[in-house]
Amino acid sequence: MSKKDKKKRKEVPKDPSQRAIMNLYPKRKSLRKSLAPTYYPVDHHIYYDGNSFRVRVRLDGKTITLNTPDKNKAIKFRDRLLKKAGRV
Repeated sequence: MSKKDKKKRKEVPKDPSQRAIMNLYPKRKSLRKSLAPTYYPVDHHIYYDGNSFRVRVRLDGKTITLNTPDKNKAIKFRDRLLKKAGRV
């Protein structure tokens, strides 16, 4: 196997706010391929589908979900929900 055949893995910073998520995961090419988007885990309770970030947190038996194109907004929303639940 030559060096060209091996894929280079990008180093991912441990701090999620420092990650360039859009460079790490591919964008969705079309919605025709699948109706259900593929979400890649970014951090606890935060997922990325190529266009937006999704936050899903379960509080008191209810799942709270937020979709946003802004990574920092997603992290702040998740932190606020976890702090409210007393998990931080």
